[in-house]
Amino acid sequence: MNKSQHEGFILTEVLIGLALTALLLQALVPLLSTSFVSWRLSTARMEMHQTARMATEAMTRELRFASSVSWPLPEQPSTIVRFKKVDPSGHIQSLIFQQGSPSGINPHTLYRINSPGEPTPLTQNVVSELNFQFQPPRLIRISLTVTDAQTQVTDTVETWVSCLNLPD
Repeated sequence: MNKSQHEGFILTEVLIGLALTALLLQALVPLLSTSFVSWRLSTARMEMHQTARMATEAMTRELRFASSVSWPLPEQPSTIVRFKKVDPSGHIQSLIFQQGSPSGINPHTLYRINSPGEPTPLTQNVVSELNFQFQPPRLIRISLTVTDAQTQVTDTVETWVSCLNLPD
């Protein structure tokens, strides 16, 4: 039996294997990085759309049954809508939807204010633009733009509400 044959790897084979592995990993890391960034952006886009849709739906439900709507003067922003509705017990509720709290804190939060009462946030620090537009006799256009602070992903949801209890 010839003892000159060896078993296992020699140092040169191990170094070549490590070099090939390093080249493959070097090509794989940017691909994985791109995939991760894409996943993060799509997740943020989905969350922003869901936030905007849920806030718009909450406003739509309330405004649909408004018995009166007060519109701001021309010099006031259209980021506020004041309205009244009759609750199931027959009491008249005064409600406000506005961007930012009445005290000026959290300007990127959408609030529902039941007068008298504390503001209730519908979103948390994502609203970049909120607009209400009245189309007589019964239509209200709501446009809500939300932005993720980390990824800067923006989504806009727009809807029209037909107020069923407003006079013609």
